[in-house]
Amino acid sequence: MQNALTNGEPTADSPADVFDYDPNLSFGAGAQRCSRADDTDFSKRKRLEDLLAGLPSATSRADVIGVLRSRLVNALAKGNGYDSIIYGDSTTRLAERTLSETAKGKGGAIPWLTADGQSPHDVQIVYLMRDLLRKEITAFATMTILPLTPLLLETNPRTTALASSKATTIEDLMGQYFESVEQNYPSIVANVVRTSSRLAAPPTESEERRLCRICTLPLAKGTGGLHWSGEQESPHDPVPNDSGNAAASLCYGCARSVLNP
Repeated sequence: MQNALTNGEPTADSPADVFDYDPNLSFGAGAQRCSRADDTDFSKRKRLEDLLAGLPSATSRADVIGVLRSRLVNALAKGNGYDSIIYGDSTTRLAERTLSETAKGKGGAIPWLTADGQSPHDVQIVYLMRDLLRKEITAFATMTILPLTPLLLETNPRTTALASSKATTIEDLMGQYFESVEQNYPSIVANVVRTSSRLAAPPTESEERRLCRICTLPLAKGTGGLHWSGEQESPHDPVPNDSGNAAASLCYGCARSVLNP
């Protein structure tokens, strides 16, 4: 793939690279905050490990890794002057994300996380394979003259995931569910994505936009977001976001991920 693209050289290897774009990234007063100026020997990977170690559950850690990866991709796109981001998520992957994010309290963000269109970060998002099931993509990749299987992300079998295991995440459970449903009832998978695509993202006027300081997605207009303790207004001080506006503290889903109940 890199040989087929003019600028195919990767510019980021892991979610830890997000610290290159946001050296002072922190998830709250209780989290460890380090800047390059304060500790030049503190590696990005170690900072990521320490950040994840302070989260309350495996689901929280998986959620935060996904958020950091998304922030990194957006930062790379804007930093290189790209106006669009193309993802290779299948119908199956989008269905998993739809139910996972809803279960984690981020249902309001579904239009930005699963649909084509303009993102809150002023970048166009395109899910190029949103109409193809994972099993269809896998089958096609083995039939081409030039094998495409090396481009497929390897996924570990999830059939042994236990709902009672502390190491099992919501993503694991949803992956296990759709892994079985896709084989015999593919229409169910497609219906989840078609239903979520009917959800419209609310308008986000730049001068009034309030962003969650973790996922950087807009909060509902007229609210301070829902938090772990249930308050409507944020108990935290506003933190300036990348655009210089005063951002709301946390959306409900991110509060559930990073705050201990």
